[in-house]
Amino acid sequence: MPDLSRPVGAIDLGGTSVRAAVVDVNGGITGFATGATEASRGPDAVIDRTVAVLQDSLARASVHVSDLVAVGIGAPGPLDWDTGVIHEAPNLPGWKEVPLAARIADAVGRPAFLENDANAAALAENRYGVAQGADNMLYITVSTGVGGGLILDGELWHGAYGSAGEFGHMTVDFEGPLCDCGNRGCIEAIAAGPDIAAWVGQQIAAGRASALSGRADLSGRDVVEAARQGDKLSISALHRAGRAVGFGIINVAHLVNLEVVVVGGGIANAGDLLFDPLRATVREHLLESTAPNLRLEPWSLGEDVGLLGAAAAARSRLVGGA
Repeated sequence: MPDLSRPVGAIDLGGTSVRAAVVDVNGGITGFATGATEASRGPDAVIDRTVAVLQDSLARASVHVSDLVAVGIGAPGPLDWDTGVIHEAPNLPGWKEVPLAARIADAVGRPAFLENDANAAALAENRYGVAQGADNMLYITVSTGVGGGLILDGELWHGAYGSAGEFGHMTVDFEGPLCDCGNRGCIEAIAAGPDIAAWVGQQIAAGRASALSGRADLSGRDVVEAARQGDKLSISALHRAGRAVGFGIINVAHLVNLEVVVVGGGIANAGDLLFDPLRATVREHLLESTAPNLRLEPWSLGEDVGLLGAAAAARSRLVGGA
């Protein structure tokens, strides 16, 4: 059995930045380091950058690579968590069947384990955050995209082919907007940051008043900020997004009988502007007999959720768990 008291090197790989840290057995983070992913340079360059950021993290933490029990990697998918291969990644050009875990392991000389970033975040909140002790929970990230991770009976649920948790591609409006996946009315097509911004732009073009009128290249963050300043159209956009996420939560809760739902990501930072309509939707439509005490919580770990999740995933794999 590996010595699980030793630290894990954690990597959070994104389309624009890669973050690394050393995480101890209690979830303590030291040696945080980050750098630009430089995704346009292709997989080999990104992997080199990732290793360099990890090495920077180890130096900052005064930890030698041989002190690590393993390296955990959280990354976008689709990917194979079991073999450590990223099949493709929309925000990482040229990534096709890249054996990322093996490449990292070879570079640093320690076992490396790969996990989908939303699944990793679910583990983080379950092991270290607001959902500690919950055997049945859903984590949702609402950001540039919408994803999810399920923990059932205390274990991360990957499903038959490793792709469980695609919360963002649940249909909540079968006549709704077209999603990038090709379906209509997906939660992601309504609640993801770029889609929220696109809806606001469409409403402005149709004649609705907004403080964002005339702004080019709107982002979800712009809409959140305008809503905080009282812009009615932006508030409506977040209300619409919150209801979409709420109906998705209801569907999952009815199916698997959840205890806790944690919602994180950049759009979740809108706070009550998103959570009030979300909670109202769940309160109105959830069958009380299914989940009389369902807790709906904002993420508690913030931007550290990816690193803590990568570490938690590695520790789970070391002891033979999912």
